[in-house]
Amino acid sequence: MKRVEGTEELKNKVFKFQSLKNSRLQRVFPNSVSGNNILATARPNPVLTTLIFVIVLLIGFGSPGGILAQNASEDSEVEEALSGFDDEESADEDDALSGFDDGTNEDGSDEETGAVEEEESWKQVFSGFSGSTGFSASYSYAKDAPADGTKADWSGLTKLRPYFSLTWDAKLGKNWKTRISGKAFYDLAYGMKDSETFSEEVLSELEKDAELREFYLEGSPFGSLDIKLGKQIVAWGVANSSRVVDVLNPTDSREFGMTDLEDIRLPITMTKLDYYLGDFKLEAVAVHQIEFNKSPPFGSDYNPSTQIITEVIPESSSENTEYGLALIGTFSGWDASLHWAQYFDDSSHFKITKITIIPGVGAVPTLEQRHSRLTMGGATLSIPSGNFLWKAEAAKLQGMEFALVTDKTFSRTDALVGTEYSGWSDTSLTLEFGVQHINDFEITLEASPDSQLEDRIAASVSFMQDYINQTLHLSMFGMMIGKSGQDGGLNRMSLEYDVMDAFSVTGGVMLYQTGDNAYFRSLNENDRLFFEARYSF
Repeated sequence: MKRVEGTEELKNKVFKFQSLKNSRLQRVFPNSVSGNNILATARPNPVLTTLIFVIVLLIGFGSPGGILAQNASEDSEVEEALSGFDDEESADEDDALSGFDDGTNEDGSDEETGAVEEEESWKQVFSGFSGSTGFSASYSYAKDAPADGTKADWSGLTKLRPYFSLTWDAKLGKNWKTRISGKAFYDLAYGMKDSETFSEEVLSELEKDAELREFYLEGSPFGSLDIKLGKQIVAWGVANSSRVVDVLNPTDSREFGMTDLEDIRLPITMTKLDYYLGDFKLEAVAVHQIEFNKSPPFGSDYNPSTQIITEVIPESSSENTEYGLALIGTFSGWDASLHWAQYFDDSSHFKITKITIIPGVGAVPTLEQRHSRLTMGGATLSIPSGNFLWKAEAAKLQGMEFALVTDKTFSRTDALVGTEYSGWSDTSLTLEFGVQHINDFEITLEASPDSQLEDRIAASVSFMQDYINQTLHLSMFGMMIGKSGQDGGLNRMSLEYDVMDAFSVTGGVMLYQTGDNAYFRSLNENDRLFFEARYSF
């Protein structure tokens, strides 16, 4: 299968460092509590046995037993066809050679060859397995235990989570391959405290989970066309810290800034076609599964909301299918792409469904979370120059809805510029600056529950450096929200040490910066230390 190569490879090397791509720019620096603290609707959660069953089933279909049986059948037919040629001469030869008979069956060599082929086939099957296991922990040192014993205690040890992930990759002939991956965890920290004080939503989403992640079939029906069917991730754009044209996959933002890179984007069921023509790739995507961002559950220390607000999820149907098109060009010295998508906004907006007048209180609105059907058109550009990689993204989103202005929809223009520098040995430095501008902004939108700003600005810097023969990895990331950081921000630093090729340990600290932004004010006491030990196979 053909693959687009070029400056995308350089971008992907630095991309691995980022662990903070939780969503589009709006989700990365929300401007209100309501934008991030909403209860995510419960989703089907396949148990890990589903993954194991499917893998075993596919292995069964791929076992060489059927092939060996066919070969044996063909051999017997050949022997029967040749049996008429046996004569006295062959009998005499048998007598002459009888002294050399060691008792081995005539078909012994064939059986031995078949056994070797079967063993090699099974080796290929099991060599496709990879994964990791370990545990992650976090300690909230800035928060005090509640004086009221009936309230959830988010101080001290907040995570002690053993986990296991498994991936199976297999080739199906020359032009096709498949992948099945899943992950499961169980958090022991809740059982070490009074679990009854935590909300049902928290225990349901954060105490334990087992999910089927990627599950797809990929191949080339003919030379210039690739097709990919199933649960997958389609990553658009060149940005590291923010999302501008990257709108197809929802994200996991249940622990803002703490989610592992491989778990940030959520695979969903799609059909993707890639057609290659010279320096260009035309990509067409149809998203069949309607799924949105995983927000912090109600009662979480990342969700300060005092009430549950119903979320309306559109049905996964042919009428609600999401679509995407991309034209990607890889040229000598630069890359560029054009993008278009029609999709449901992964971030929700509020809709006022009823207003109740309460004596002594006033008008109290009843809210629902809705997801607008948006249309996005955008472009990306990346240009390498010496040790620098310059990049830019821009997009216009149409169809945005808000609670306080119901007679029209709005559009928003997003833009991002950045650079990556790799001129120092074993070092990478990335700077990015992004802005979101709501067109035809109305001052009414600044009030609750919309709490919008005409312009949202964010700047980020990331630094990565390796030491001791590339066995010790330093990572630092910082984000500033607002023109001068007045709305808040975050800082994360970690050290990872490769104890051996397959085993590593990581430790670090996460610091949240308070500011005018209500959501970042709620995170002021969420600073924590974190640790992880991981064995990969």
